[in-house]
Amino acid sequence: MISILLGSGFEEIEAITVFDILKRAGADVLLVSVTGTLEVSSARNLVLKADYLIDDIKDKKHQMIVIPGGMGGVRRIINSPSAKIFLQKIYMDKAKIAAICAGPLVLDKFGLFSNETKYTCYPGVEQEITAGNYIKEDVVVDGQFITSVAPGTAAEFAFKLVEILYDKKTTMNLRKSWFGQKDED
Repeated sequence: MISILLGSGFEEIEAITVFDILKRAGADVLLVSVTGTLEVSSARNLVLKADYLIDDIKDKKHQMIVIPGGMGGVRRIINSPSAKIFLQKIYMDKAKIAAICAGPLVLDKFGLFSNETKYTCYPGVEQEITAGNYIKEDVVVDGQFITSVAPGTAAEFAFKLVEILYDKKTTMNLRKSWFGQKDED
C-alpha cells in the first residue's frame, strides 16, 4: 500500500500526478488526510476527498509514503502529532518515503534525515532543513528516501517511484503510454 499524505494547502500537481502515475502502474494508492476531515483543499483551492484520515491507517503496512509539497500542506503535516508518529513508524519499518518540493522539510523536522542523507527540494527550502546534504538534481534517491524539486519534476519523480516499486521495464512502458508513444513494429 502507498499513501499520499495531504494537508490543506498541498501542491495539487505533485499529489495528483504522483497518484495518477502510480495507479496506472497498478499500485494500491490511497489519499490520506492529516487535517481531521476527508475533504482537503489544495494550494489553489481544489478540494480532494481523501480515502482515509491518518489515524485510520496508522497500523496498516506500507510500501511507501509520499509527501507532496505546497508549504501550507507541509506545515500542516509538520504540525500533526499523528503524522509524526506515523512517519517515524514508517521509517522504522524501512518503507520508502518520497517527498517533493517542500515535502523534505517534513522529514527533517520529524528527525528522519541524518547528516549524511542526500536530498533535493524546492530552491530555498534547503535553508530550513538542518540535517542532510542538499543535491541540486531533479530527483535524488538515498536509501529509503526519494526526493524531488517542484511541480515541474512531478512526473519524473513519479516514474522513479514506479521504477523503485516495480522495475525499469514497467516504468519504460508506462512512460511511453503516458507520453502517447507507441512501440514501433
